[in-house]
Amino acid sequence: MALARPGGKAMAAVIAAVAVALALVPLYPVYGEPDFWYAAGGGVLLGSLVAAAGARWRLGPLRVAAIAAVVYFVAGGALVLRAESLFGVVPSLDVLKALALGLIQVWKSMLTAATPASGMDSLLIAPYVLGMLGSVVAGSIALRGSLPQWAALPAGALLLVAVAFSTYTAFVPAVVGAVLTVLLAAWALRSGGAGGAGNLALGHVPGGSRRTTAAATLVVALGAGLAAGALTPLPNDRAVLRDAVVPPLDVHDLASPLTSFRQFTSAGEALKLFTVQGLPQGTAIRLATLDQYDGIVYRVANNGSAGAGQFSRVGRNIVNTAEGDHAAYSVTIDQLTGVWMPDAGYLDSIQFGDGGQGNRPGGLNYNPGTGTAVMVGGVLQDDQYTAEAVLPKTPDDAALASARVSPMTLPAPQNVPEIVGTLATQFTAGASTPWAQLKAIEAKLHTSGFFSHGLEGEARSRAGHTSERISTLLEGSQMVGDDEQYAVAMALMARELGIPARVVMGFRQDHPAAGSSTITGADVHAWVEVPFEHLGWVSFDPTPPTDQVPKQEVPQHQQKPQPQVQQPPPPVIPPVELPPAPPVKEASDGSTPSDLGVWAVLRWTGTGLGIFALLLAPVGLAAWLRSRRRRARRAAPRAADRISGGWSELVDVVVDHGAVVPVGATRREEAELLGEHFREEAIAPLAVRADHAAFGVGQPDDAEIAAYWADVETAAGRIRRAVGWRRRLAARYFPRSAMRDFRLRHAGFSFPSIKHLPWKRAKNQ
Repeated sequence: MALARPGGKAMAAVIAAVAVALALVPLYPVYGEPDFWYAAGGGVLLGSLVAAAGARWRLGPLRVAAIAAVVYFVAGGALVLRAESLFGVVPSLDVLKALALGLIQVWKSMLTAATPASGMDSLLIAPYVLGMLGSVVAGSIALRGSLPQWAALPAGALLLVAVAFSTYTAFVPAVVGAVLTVLLAAWALRSGGAGGAGNLALGHVPGGSRRTTAAATLVVALGAGLAAGALTPLPNDRAVLRDAVVPPLDVHDLASPLTSFRQFTSAGEALKLFTVQGLPQGTAIRLATLDQYDGIVYRVANNGSAGAGQFSRVGRNIVNTAEGDHAAYSVTIDQLTGVWMPDAGYLDSIQFGDGGQGNRPGGLNYNPGTGTAVMVGGVLQDDQYTAEAVLPKTPDDAALASARVSPMTLPAPQNVPEIVGTLATQFTAGASTPWAQLKAIEAKLHTSGFFSHGLEGEARSRAGHTSERISTLLEGSQMVGDDEQYAVAMALMARELGIPARVVMGFRQDHPAAGSSTITGADVHAWVEVPFEHLGWVSFDPTPPTDQVPKQEVPQHQQKPQPQVQQPPPPVIPPVELPPAPPVKEASDGSTPSDLGVWAVLRWTGTGLGIFALLLAPVGLAAWLRSRRRRARRAAPRAADRISGGWSELVDVVVDHGAVVPVGATRREEAELLGEHFREEAIAPLAVRADHAAFGVGQPDDAEIAAYWADVETAAGRIRRAVGWRRRLAARYFPRSAMRDFRLRHAGFSFPSIKHLPWKRAKNQ
């Protein structure tokens, strides 16, 4: 059996490479940008060269695989991750790491990303590695196999993989199928023909065998086409793998930004969050859209309904069906950190300054239904991104007066106070349309309520928007609160009337400026949005003006004047005659006894004791403050505060023993952080019990409080035993928590984040 001519082998390798490239075409809709062709074509070309080198020097499969791996990493920076490579060509250590991890992670990311995933450079690893792998296998079969026609098998398998990982919409399927089938069929028939110049197959093969080989190749090619067609019976009914994959982002694991509302307002203008440039004057900036209330917090639902929408991973370009005015703007992050990204309107595209938002951990996720963006890896200081968005127009009152509310589906609110429904009915008496009802609620809260952030010099106003806090707002002698309470109150009233409503937390400048604007903590606001048919979501602002403050009258008690009575003169006390002082006996050297050794000892001893007491004064003061604070927590007037005091006591214990507890974290976030180091101390249940006591309905009894403090003491004892003796000694005599509140008040503000504990792990893990 003679081998085919070298020219025939080369032609077979070229046909195999073209077949592999055509098999990757169905993946294009996942990316929708030219970078796909660059990565896929580069992978096919490099794989073909590796196969040619292996055939030229007769290398074994392991050596060919090793060469392919080296080429994959060396060329991956230039073909896939150019933005992170040195000079756009040389792969850095981060690029090599991303290429290695991408071989495992890219497949799930492809199925969970919103398409087209332009800008997510890490996803280009898929066509790059598929093109290289397919061309290495197909080229090796074509150049080294006895039957080069079997190189069609890798191309057919690659076509099935590409269709499975593609989107619901096929990309020129008729063209791809026809060209691939004709190419492989012509190749098979030519290979099966008689020997001669340009024969691609073997030299001395009987005619029956040649026909059998050609027929087998045709069956393989047509079978691959039929299998791909079976996966795409109709353009709108295509079965792909992304149907069986659930998006990985669970926003319920993310803290609602509305819980940090007072942290923004407390910092005020000193907290420079970000700078925005290019937005029209007065445009509202959205941080998060909240549509699910559970009696404790308003959070993001993300249940996929028409009203709540759903987050999905996106790249540079975003599918947007909103109507309105188009705007382009840029944002530069300053002190705002966390996962929630400020944006305006509904995004058409977004591009980070480094060009690689898709390469961050978790990537960029966007909910087109609510206009909310989340960077799971977290935005960082000095981050810059530009966005193009649609800013919906604000309809006039005449259009809204006759408009109907859209029948949006939102999660039903839970644990809503009864006073909410009662006042909603009372406020809207006489209103006949949803628009009139909403305007009546907005006007009543806006005009009858009073504004206060609860800061120093302002009227008392507690933070939070739990059911208890909303009840206090509405049942008090006067309504006192800020955006957090009034927006939640109006949204719940609208829901009680059967009107879908959601709360938006964002930023509005009281004195907006054209061009570049610096957004600070003083610009944070919350408002309500309600959907109207053919008009979209309309904003309502029920918060009273900032100068509408409650009057605090201090009653003055006038004392009843008493008649003056002349008092008798004081008695005359005769002077006391003192006995004469005894004479002082002088010492033999002329000194007095006060100068002798006993008085010197007493003087130096007293001085030493005074210095020692002065040194121990801070230790004693800290211990006294800690003891006093503990007694105050256990004797708090409200039962729920005594439970919360127990949790605070446990947090102080870990702070005294060297832990760094983040500012502004919730109890459950603190418990999760501590649980990583003390998994057997049952810390998380203590946080849950404290939350239920603080935000739940009713008050815990004395038995529950005593049991909770006992569990706190048990957990604290285990934590003390888990650290070294030096740390325990420092915690006893130099408690860091005694001055923690003072330091926090003077340490400035930082958006909530989780830090690692700088202490050793518990021995019982």
